[in-house]
Amino acid sequence: MEHLSDYRKHIPLRWIYCSFLVAIFVDLIPTAQTGSIQLMPDIMAMLILYWSINRPHQFSIGSAFVLGLISDIATGSPLGQHALAYTITTYIVMNQQRYIILYHYGIQSIVALGTLMGNQVIMSLIRLIFDNKYSGWGSFLPPIIGALLWPLLNKIMITLYRPRKN
Repeated sequence: MEHLSDYRKHIPLRWIYCSFLVAIFVDLIPTAQTGSIQLMPDIMAMLILYWSINRPHQFSIGSAFVLGLISDIATGSPLGQHALAYTITTYIVMNQQRYIILYHYGIQSIVALGTLMGNQVIMSLIRLIFDNKYSGWGSFLPPIIGALLWPLLNKIMITLYRPRKN
């Protein structure tokens, strides 16, 4: 019941913006790659998914599009690649948000896997069309890692924005 009362509380928009700012910086951190395999999940996509599920009245599909454009510019990828992927998956998640929010973190992790994998498929198809280069099966590993980290992300976000009782 406490979770439902937390759900109804209004989160300041600056808190949501700060989380995306942190996500951009984390996504820009160079990470070790094993050959062509990247292990770091798309933190921006995970936060878009998190806010779409937990605060759909404070986050919109247009916000996902703008954040996708910012990710495109920040990562130097073809303009619109992230924007299209984030917009499509956010639309799908927001349509099913009332069901997804009721599931426990295990089922939500499966939803996160599907969403992050959908993002990766869309971006791989765009890269294949424009660059004629397949990114390889290793590019589908970060969505799996992101899905495994989904419960941890939820716990961290709830801990950070839960009001402290003094």
